[in-house]
Order: sequence, then structure tokens, then C-alpha cells
Amino acid sequence: MSQATSNLHQTRLAKISQARLYLVTSPHQQILEVVEAALKGGLSLVQYRDKDANDRARLEIAAQLCDLCHRYDAIFLINDRVDIVLAVGADGVHVGQQDLPPDVARKILGTDYIIGQSTTSPAELEISLQAGVDYVGVGPVFATPTKPGKAAAGFEYVSYAAQKLTMPWFAIGGIDANNLAEVITAGAKGTAVVRAIMQAADPQAVTAKMLAQFKQD
Repeated sequence: MSQATSNLHQTRLAKISQARLYLVTSPHQQILEVVEAALKGGLSLVQYRDKDANDRARLEIAAQLCDLCHRYDAIFLINDRVDIVLAVGADGVHVGQQDLPPDVARKILGTDYIIGQSTTSPAELEISLQAGVDYVGVGPVFATPTKPGKAAAGFEYVSYAAQKLTMPWFAIGGIDANNLAEVITAGAKGTAVVRAIMQAADPQAVTAKMLAQFKQD
């Protein structure tokens, strides 16, 4: 790995390490407006996730979101699609346990890019660590419609991750401004959210409110 490559990866990873709130998008008619409002509220990490859009639409939205996030000096990741990561100049990819394996994603993307993975148990976490991911999602903490059929992992798994991990990690699953304090108390230094921001009447205010809870910790 060249020094230049190492520097870019380390710069991206440092930003993720500093992030406390991680927005995973859901389909929305005003997705750009919602994301920009959250960025104005202090958000620094965004993942574009849309399992249903066609590839042309997904590529177009990803390109717009990538430009938007980079204007605010935020990290922009894409769910699952390494080809779109390369096409739009995103910072990396997030994969699930049933998606492209992280080591394969790394072969395609190279060493500059961030690779994250969702985990729902200590066993899955160990697999992700062995695969050399840069960060992990830990959850679902609470039951959530974005993960149908997945039982809530609860605070026990959050506490386990807090004791086990030195890499960046984000608790995820049904977290919002009302229950965030419990998640922080369980050991989370960062959380990923979907509905809490994507369905908020005022995404900028909600983002700022949630970030402020981390500063109080």
C-alpha cells in the first residue's frame, strides 16, 4: 500500500472515528433537502441506502448526495453497491452479513476506501473483525421496520461491543432523540439512525439535539 493510499484511508477513517451520529437514508421525495438540513445540524457521516430504486435513479441520487456531503466535509458511504461507490466518488461502502463479503469489496475498491458492516451478535462481530472492516454497526438495539424479521439485540450487545471494540462502531436500530440517552449509558459512543432524521419535521433541529446528548455524556 502506497503512502498516499494510506493517507487517504486514514483521513477518512479519522472522520468516522470522530462521528457520533450516522444517518442511513431511506427513500424520500426530498432526500437532498433532508440530508442537507441534517448536515447543517452538524451531521458528518451519511450512508445512502435504497434497496428498491432502479440503478439509473440510484446512481443519480448517489452522485447528488456525494457532492452535497463533500461540500459539508462529511463522509459519504453507499449501501452494498461498490460499483456506485466508484462511479460517484463516494468514500466507501457498507455491507450486510448477506451482501458482498468485506474482503471481496476490498479487492474491488482498493485500500483507499472505507468498508463497514452490520452485525447483530458477537459471532457476527467476530466474522467482521476477521474480514478487516473499518467500522461496524451494532444492533438492532430496538425493533425496527428497516430490519424486518430481526429480533432486537438490546443493550447487552451494545455493552459487549463497548468492551470489545477499539475501532469505530455505531449502535443502530430504532434509536431516536427520546431513547438515545439509554443507548449512550449502555456504552455507545456513536449511533446510526434512519427514521429519527428521515421522518423528522425538522431534521436540522433533531440532528443538533441528538449530537448535543453526546456532548453531555
